[in-house]
Amino acid sequence: MPDFFTLFVVVLLLNLSHSMLWGMIAYRYKDLRAPRYWLAGSAAGVIGGIALSVQGESGLIANTVAGNGFIILGFYLNLCGTRQFHGDKVQGARTSILVAGSILAMLATFHMWYGRNPVYTLAQSIPLMLTATYLLRIHGRDLGAVVAGIAMLAGVLSHIVIAGGNVLIVIGAAPGLQLYQAASIDLLIFLFASVVWNFGFLISAVERLRTEVERLANEDELTGIANRRLFMKHLSSVCETAHGGQGFSLLLFDLDSFKTINDKYGHAAGDAALKHVADLITRQLGQGDVFARLGGDEFSLLMIGADVNDAEAIAKRIVGEVGSTPLHWGALQVPLSVSIGIVSRGPSGLNPEILLDSADRALYETKRRGRNGYTVFEATDTESNVIHLAKFSPSGSAAGS
Repeated sequence: MPDFFTLFVVVLLLNLSHSMLWGMIAYRYKDLRAPRYWLAGSAAGVIGGIALSVQGESGLIANTVAGNGFIILGFYLNLCGTRQFHGDKVQGARTSILVAGSILAMLATFHMWYGRNPVYTLAQSIPLMLTATYLLRIHGRDLGAVVAGIAMLAGVLSHIVIAGGNVLIVIGAAPGLQLYQAASIDLLIFLFASVVWNFGFLISAVERLRTEVERLANEDELTGIANRRLFMKHLSSVCETAHGGQGFSLLLFDLDSFKTINDKYGHAAGDAALKHVADLITRQLGQGDVFARLGGDEFSLLMIGADVNDAEAIAKRIVGEVGSTPLHWGALQVPLSVSIGIVSRGPSGLNPEILLDSADRALYETKRRGRNGYTVFEATDTESNVIHLAKFSPSGSAAGS
């Protein structure tokens, strides 16, 4: 078995490698704050490893307590980083009290050779147990959280076994028990566990970055709703599965006189108008509806399972809500309205391009007839894609075609 000097050097090198890892991630991804805590925790482990590796055979109180104190601090910093990563309060005051209490307990038991081990083990185990419990109880669906939590529990369990042996020696139940090799194995298990829980943190960080990239790829930057890419993905999927299934309706929106708003009030007002309308429309939608900004002032809504009557009902509400809720721009009230084109399909379905073209033609008809309303087109010939004008409703009031 390796001696403890060698193992303490391994502690130093392992934490140094973790520091390099989290340092690079913290530098590269500045929006992620948790890696800063994990970097600080690994750095504390480096300092602890240095102090323990030079303590000598008998163990100097300053080196022993300081080394273990920095390692315990590192574990609490891991807990702080974990809480920050998942959006919870870091609890710095409680952390400071627990670290200080751990150091005082280690100082008080330093001269109790077999008695100090359970105290040191408990001081290290508390932050690991708190972190593992937090991860597994609250964030058990996160693979990285599961990996890190289980690894921490394994490290704590290994520590508890050695601590239990020391307790047996102290109370005289097993005075001849030899724990030197077992303690070395415990430290090796603990080092391996630390590699695994840092790997778990890394999995969580990578997954968070992947989710953020996916969000940016599918979300409109200005309004926060779906973008054209995500909308077309949903529309294509609906068209592929529509045969023999439920119908759906597609609504295409334009913000009326958008160029005039930009020219008269500025592009900032135009952006505000787009966000305002997107928010108003979002409030009218039901669960499962896909609402997206396709570009410029053009929006689209996919209503799965909705027939033409459902689509007309939502179009009337949207036209009325937008028309009655002007944009407040400074001291001004900017009146707004939308034009809508509707195409509704049964289970036979159509391809996305034809659907969008049909809705666009209906939208154009709404604008031609005065804006601030909706037009419904219905496909009656799937094979030839013949589309007939069904209904136009200016300002939300029904009118014949």
